[in-house]
Amino acid sequence: MAAAPAPVARAPVAPQPAVQQPAATANKSSWEVVEQKQKSEPQRVVPTPEDRSYAEWFAWAKRGGAPASACHAAAQGAFQALSSGKDVATAVQWATAAMTRPPVPVSADRQSYCAWFSLANIDLALDQHKAHAFATAAVHALDAGANASSAHAAGLHAAGIK
Repeated sequence: MAAAPAPVARAPVAPQPAVQQPAATANKSSWEVVEQKQKSEPQRVVPTPEDRSYAEWFAWAKRGGAPASACHAAAQGAFQALSSGKDVATAVQWATAAMTRPPVPVSADRQSYCAWFSLANIDLALDQHKAHAFATAAVHALDAGANASSAHAAGLHAAGIK
C-alpha cells in the first residue's frame, strides 16, 4: 500500500465502546442530514481516501445507534487524534468523547458518501471493500442524475450483488 502524506484514520477492530444516545423520539428517523454552511465549491472527486476513512469511522459510531450528528463528530474526533500522531486506541477514545459535541460542518458529498457506505456496511452487512464499492457507485450515479432507487441498484451491481 502506498504511503500517505498524513495518517489515514482506519476503523477500529477492537470491541466498540458503548455509545451514549440521546433520548429517541418515536417518529424520528435514525438518518438525518447534518446542517452545513453552503458555499460554492468546485466539484471534487468523491470518495477521496479521507472520505473513505471518514465513512468507516462514521459507520463505527452509527453501528452503535448514534444519530448522524454524533457519528460525524466521532469521525472528526478520530481524525483529530490520528492527525496529531495518536494511535487507534486513542482515536477511539477521542471519537467517543467527541460524540457529545456538535460536529463541524460536513460537505454534502461527504455526508452522502457516509450514508451510502453505512447503508451498505451496516444495513446490507457488506464487508468494507464491497461497502466502499457500493457507496462509490451510488454517489456517482446520483451525480449523474439518477434517483435514489437507481443509485441503490448501481451500488448493488458495483458490490457484485444482483
